[in-house]
Amino acid sequence: MSKSKRITKNILYLFLTILMAVALTGCNEDNTETKGGGAMENPYVAYGLEKGDFFDLLEAMREKPPKALLLQSAFYYRAYYETVPQNGEILLEKGKNVNIALDVDTVHESSGVEVNIKSDITIKYDGKKGDDDLFHADTNTYGNPTLVFNGLYVTEFGYHDVKDKPIRIKHIGEEDSLSKLGGEGLYFYVVLHPDKGDADKGDGNIGFLYLRVAGVKR
Repeated sequence: MSKSKRITKNILYLFLTILMAVALTGCNEDNTETKGGGAMENPYVAYGLEKGDFFDLLEAMREKPPKALLLQSAFYYRAYYETVPQNGEILLEKGKNVNIALDVDTVHESSGVEVNIKSDITIKYDGKKGDDDLFHADTNTYGNPTLVFNGLYVTEFGYHDVKDKPIRIKHIGEEDSLSKLGGEGLYFYVVLHPDKGDADKGDGNIGFLYLRVAGVKR
C-alpha cells in the first residue's frame, strides 16, 4: 500500500472514530435511555392514556406488562410520624429483582420520640400478563410495630421478615398533600409489614416506602 493510501485510510479511520464518540456522548446525555435500549416514557403517555386515567392504566399494564420501569425513591411515610424524603433511582426490568436499603430517622408527632427504622427491601417484577399483581416485595425490617397479645397492645422494636407481599400502586394528584413530597404522578408504595409471630394480630404497619414511576418502557 502506498504512503498516500495509508494516510487516507488513517484519516478516514480517525473521522469514523470521532463520529462514533459523538454519537455515544449523545446517548449518555439522554437520561431517558435505558441499558437495554429504547426510551422511557411517562406511563400514561406510553399507554396512550390521559393523565390520571389510573384504573385504565392498571388494566393496560396487566394486559401488556412493560419491559422495564424507572423508579425514583420519593419518601418514607408512616401515620403519626414525620415523613422523611428519600432519593435514588433504580431500573426494574421484567422478570428481575432489585434491592433497596432503607435507613431513616423519624420523630413521633405527639411524643417527640425519635426512632430509627431500617429495612432491606427486595422489589420483584415477577408477574405475568393478566396477573392482578405484577410486582411483589420481600421486606426485612427493624422497627416498632404495635402487636396484640391476649387483648393487650404492645409496641416494641424487633426484626420483621415478611415475604412476597403485593406492591401497591396509586396515582397521587396535585390536590393530594403527598404530591408536595414527590410531585404528581404514578407511585409504587411498599408496605413494611410486621411479622406478628406469636401475637394475635398486628395493628398497623411500620410505614411505607413510596417510589415514583418516572418512566416505563413498553
